[in-house]
Amino acid sequence: MKKGLLLLLAAMTVSGVVFAYNYDTKVPVPGKTLADGKLQSEMLFPVYAYGLRIAASDCQDFAITNTEITKQKNNGAWEEVWTLKACKRTARIPIKFTTTEEGTDFAIDPMGVKVAK
Repeated sequence: MKKGLLLLLAAMTVSGVVFAYNYDTKVPVPGKTLADGKLQSEMLFPVYAYGLRIAASDCQDFAITNTEITKQKNNGAWEEVWTLKACKRTARIPIKFTTTEEGTDFAIDPMGVKVAK
């Protein structure tokens, strides 16, 4: 696995292919999320991974523009929608949160992601 990744990186370097993305990583994120700062930081990469899926091929700028609570906290569980801007496209990403003894788990509902172009 590591060898394959190193070969890919070497090929990209030789071919001059550069993947440069601009992610807004400021915490706290905008909106009304119940997630604390640490959890927000942990959420950035999974949410931006969806941004890469919906973005146009030449898009390099990504930002979380809003968060909203869609199901109030009850017994340590709640739901939110995080809005992601990927250049001209916007995605609303539903996330389920559950508090545990170790912290807070989260799960993105891939079938619930809504994209506006």
